[in-house]
Amino acid sequence: MEDPESSRSDKWYAALLSLLPQQFRTDFGSDMEEVFREQRVHTEKAGRWALAAMWGATIRDVVRMAPREHFSVLLQDTRFALRMMAKDPGYTFVATAILGLGIGANTAIFSMVNAVLLQPLPYAQGDRLVMLHQRATKVDTNMLFSVKEIDDYRRQAGSLSDVAEFHSMQFTLFNHGEAARVRAGVVSAGFFELFGVKPIMGRTFVAKDDNLGAPAVLLVSYEFWKQNQNADPAILGKRFEMNDRVHTVIGVLPPIPQYPSENDVYMPTSACPFRSSAGMIANRNTRMMEAFGRLKPGVSMKQSQAELAGIGRRLEQDYGNSYPKSIGYAIESKQLKTEITQRAKPMLLVLLGAAAFVLLIACANVANLILARMARRERELMIRTAVGAGGGRLLRQLLTESLIMALLASGAGLLFATGSLHLLIGFAGQLTPRAREISLNGWVLGFAVLCATATSLFFGSIAALTSRTEISSG
Repeated sequence: MEDPESSRSDKWYAALLSLLPQQFRTDFGSDMEEVFREQRVHTEKAGRWALAAMWGATIRDVVRMAPREHFSVLLQDTRFALRMMAKDPGYTFVATAILGLGIGANTAIFSMVNAVLLQPLPYAQGDRLVMLHQRATKVDTNMLFSVKEIDDYRRQAGSLSDVAEFHSMQFTLFNHGEAARVRAGVVSAGFFELFGVKPIMGRTFVAKDDNLGAPAVLLVSYEFWKQNQNADPAILGKRFEMNDRVHTVIGVLPPIPQYPSENDVYMPTSACPFRSSAGMIANRNTRMMEAFGRLKPGVSMKQSQAELAGIGRRLEQDYGNSYPKSIGYAIESKQLKTEITQRAKPMLLVLLGAAAFVLLIACANVANLILARMARRERELMIRTAVGAGGGRLLRQLLTESLIMALLASGAGLLFATGSLHLLIGFAGQLTPRAREISLNGWVLGFAVLCATATSLFFGSIAALTSRTEISSG
């Protein structure tokens, strides 16, 4: 059965069309029918409100009706916007793709920059961790540390709570006849305590593990435990053979960046056949270790550097053969965060600038597309104005279309950022161990979406107001 309200509205539309000139009906008749179907709902709503007032409805009744009416209008605006976008799929696809690319690129790259450069280190009080460097100043060469030198700085540097050593080697690990080539980090007993790293299972090394002849023990990295040992919950106490000695697993490290290099397992200095040799321990000139320290509370980098320089001068005077005047000698310290990110920082900043430029270009191109599309829709807007649509009504409809476009672009950008993130992690992993901390940042995604939405809404409203002015003046 035909709806009486719809029948009356259709008759009203036919009467309106008959009053228009023949040429106008020929040119604009099909567009008028599309617009009128959308506009008719508002006429009917206005009529229902007027009837409510005629039958004595209270102000409270009318106000109670308002949210339902506004929601209904929003749904209608959304349906109409989707129909108009479907009628112009080329514009919809290109605008969505351009904005999505800008949003996705910025989200992925800034997430990488945020994780690597801006976030604090995932170590306890990471800002107080330092790395020590010896340099041959006259030949501009970095020198590693010997056992003797590490002992000297550990004993004499009062500004540092401890000095820990590290070096890395490759060994063959045997497990019930199966051999695996592993990268092993050799560290002093206080290394992990210095970094504030606690194992997820078991314990780290203690002082007695560093004693010559102590039982050989191992700490395994999280990745080695997951991939090589299938996350075996009974890994503690498991025995491996390496360097003709049996090593017992005492702990599993958490999934954090390993610095200065990624290792499969860690052993104390006493378990390394090279580090524990008598010749290595006694020879000040046999240098193969890197050294790390932690500033004591209240001590600044400047104060620590001054103290280290004084120790270096005394060593140069006492052991002239180890520090010849011909090459020069200096000791310095740098914050660990600077050490970890110094290779990656220039490249990441370049990528960040490029991503921001891509977003700017994307917004500018979409703005041009919106303005060009509004020019093509001038006839539609003229008809809608002729049948009673006000400036506010046109503005709301066009802003709804712009908002939907921004939401579609945001979804496309999220997919692009998610798909490209693993490539960026692989790229950043060549420059810094912090690459494993990279993940999509919600705040960055929100900012990029806000920029895209603001662009769509701003130029959509400009186009709507411009079109309305031209139609009114015409």
